[in-house]
Parts: sequence; C-alpha cells; structure tokens
Amino acid sequence: MKTVTLQEIADYLGTEVLGNPEEKISGIQGILEAKAGDITFLANPKYKDKLPLCQASAVVVSQGIEVEGMNLIPAENPRMDFAKIVRLMVPSKQENQEIAKNAFIAKSASIGVGVTLYPGVYIGENVTIGDNTVVYSGSFLGDDVTIGKDCMIYANVSIHHETKIGDRVIVNSNSVIGSEGFGFERDGDRHFKIPQVGNVIIEDDVEIGALCAIDRGSIKATLISKGTKLDNLIHIAHNCQLGENNLILSQVGLAGTVTTGKNVYFAGKSGCMDHIQIADRAQIGGAAVVTGNIEKAGMYFGYPARPYQEWKKASALFYKSDELRKKNQELEKRIQKLEELLDPTEKD
Repeated sequence: MKTVTLQEIADYLGTEVLGNPEEKISGIQGILEAKAGDITFLANPKYKDKLPLCQASAVVVSQGIEVEGMNLIPAENPRMDFAKIVRLMVPSKQENQEIAKNAFIAKSASIGVGVTLYPGVYIGENVTIGDNTVVYSGSFLGDDVTIGKDCMIYANVSIHHETKIGDRVIVNSNSVIGSEGFGFERDGDRHFKIPQVGNVIIEDDVEIGALCAIDRGSIKATLISKGTKLDNLIHIAHNCQLGENNLILSQVGLAGTVTTGKNVYFAGKSGCMDHIQIADRAQIGGAAVVTGNIEKAGMYFGYPARPYQEWKKASALFYKSDELRKKNQELEKRIQKLEELLDPTEKD
C-alpha cells in the first residue's frame, strides 16, 4: 500500500483538502476501525455528529460538512471517492507476464502480448487471447474461444467452445461459461435432449462472480451486455439477453430467454420465469419472482412480483388477515344476536 499526502489524494479526485494537505495517509479502514495514519469515509451525513469520535487522520465526507480540527475531503459521493482512493493506494497486482511451462496451449491458439498463463491452464484449438490478459491455474478454454485484452480469468474457470469475451472482463473462480443449456422435449414418458448449438457472448467491462453458471444458447447466443456485474452463485439460462449495466446479486436465477433492459437490478434470491421481458431501470426486490413482463421502470416485490406500493398494501392485508378473521367472526355473532332479537320466533 502506498503512502500519500492528502493533497495528492485531492489532486487525484479533483477536489480540495479541508485541513492539513501535507498529512500523510498510509492506511485504509472503516470509520469504526480507523486510527492515526488511516483515511476513511462517512457515507450517511446524518451521522456527522459522530465524526469527532473518529480516530482517522482524514475522512471523506459529503460536501458541506465541516468539523473543526479534522482533516476532511469533501465529495459529492463519499463512497465512490473512497473507492477511488483505495485504487490509488492499493495498485493492482503486477502479473509475471509469463506462460507456465506446463500450461497446455494448442498450436493453433493465438496468444497476445504480455499474457500470463499460470500452471495447469488448458488452451484449446483456435483460441484467441488478447494482450495483458491473465488466466490462473486450472482454467479451461475450449476450442474457438475468444478473450479480449486486460481480462482476469481466475482459478478453475471453465469457458466452453465458441464463447466470445470482450475487453476488461473479470471471471472469478469456479464459474462456468458456455455450459450446455437445459433443453428437453417430452417424448412420451421420456425426455428428448435438444442440442444446444448456440454460444455465449460477454461484452466489455463485465464482471462475473465465483460459482456462476451461464448456459450457451440453444441456437442463438446468450448475451451479457457491457458493464453488467454478476455477484456469486448466479444462474443465467440459455438464450437470455441481459442489457447494459445490469446489477445481479447472489443466488439469482433467470430461466431461459429472459430479456432485460439497461440498468436492471436483481436483489438476492430473486428470479425470473422463462420468456420474460424486463424494462430499463426495473428493480427486482429480494426473493421476488417475475412471472410476467415488466413494462416500465420501478421497484417490484413479492411472488408474483408486483409494483412496490401494490405489494406493500397486499402484504399489510396478509399480515392483518388473522386479526380481520377474528373481527369478522365477532361481527357474525353480533349480527346473529340482533337477528334473534328482531325476530324471536325464528329458531334453528
């Protein structure tokens, strides 16, 4: 980790220092753990009264916050600027830019300049790997795979034949890209296997977490568009078309032929049935299940997923249902008594 001054940080961010610009910063910590020499950040300005208790040498804060005697870096988005500081102080690991002797590379493969291949990597026929890409041990690149420049393929990743990956893509350990799609047609009491002859296309700046599975298309490509980020433990079924800059959290499952717009958000454990279309900027809440097309932006919750306000009302009624049932029973008894008083001759 580099040691930098607050002025160097401010210059890097294009902002100013409130306090001592020559203060040296050598560490990065959370606001509760920070000590002298560290820099931290305050994401929520409503806790600014707690700042005097912080032991950090500097704090990145929202614009307009000032605390006498503290070194502050004002920011429009403190969390974002803190992330940039981390990038400044903790440079990316410099790879060896070497090809291990026991990496298997087919003779027809094309390997770019500055590529690093660790021991135990398998590179199939007609594979193309762009400049400065790194492939860690145990990874498998099937025939006719294309990977762009500046990519990171971590240990034990399987990338199956004809997969196309753009530039600056990160694939974390044990993920599988281009696995066979789950396609069967019932034939009497048996299941006839439908050949899955499509591929997977992953565009620039996509990040894929650990233990994800992205199936190749049945005929056309499964597409992950540029800038989309996948957390760990996600399944993307065959023929899905994910739009740009989607954010998909852990344990999400998308059935086949789901199409999403730009900037769609799936919270953890949510899912989507097959052949669904989801509009730009839709947000799918945790554990929600999308069963029909979503045609406009907004938050959607529940099973089946519905607009947030509608789901909120339905949930409130659900949790009051027992109370309403008891009140209904009491009203029925009172009505029965009133009827008996009004017509005393009527007996069961």
